[in-house]
Amino acid sequence: MTDISISLLIQSLGVLGVIGSLIFVGIEVKQNSVAVRAASNSTVAEAFRELNLVMASNTDLARALAAAGQDPTTLSLQDRVIVLAFWRALFHVWSNGHRQHLNGTLDPALWESVVQEMSVYGGKAGTDHIDQMDGRRRMARWAWESERFVYNPDFQAFFDDLLGIERKPGDSLTP
Repeated sequence: MTDISISLLIQSLGVLGVIGSLIFVGIEVKQNSVAVRAASNSTVAEAFRELNLVMASNTDLARALAAAGQDPTTLSLQDRVIVLAFWRALFHVWSNGHRQHLNGTLDPALWESVVQEMSVYGGKAGTDHIDQMDGRRRMARWAWESERFVYNPDFQAFFDDLLGIERKPGDSLTP
């Protein structure tokens, strides 16, 4: 073998090594993306499960939510704290889903189901046949007006839009 052919062989092996490395990195990136999306989906689903367990097992919360459905402004201070804590937890789950959606790490089908749930409370979904929806919508708006400031501006604008609330920069929190 001549020096030129040995050099060509070494360069060819180097190029094949680089190509092989790039293929390996591409596969790893794809697997990592799948793992991140699965973790995000799991986190959002787990948060909903935990919130549902709290609702199903806490009689004080159930009583306070039932009373709030009629008129949340008439709640006792203790019930107001309980109900607002519930809504903050739900808003946090929704806000997390929204952030994961914006980051591209939440499965689109899961995001659509989160948006559907938010739309129900916002009054934009076809739920007129479900009893108690008016009370839930009143509660959602009441809690949102109280707790909106806690959430990031992207989610604030998104949820305001679902509720049909138009705000301008510097507006007060009332619709």
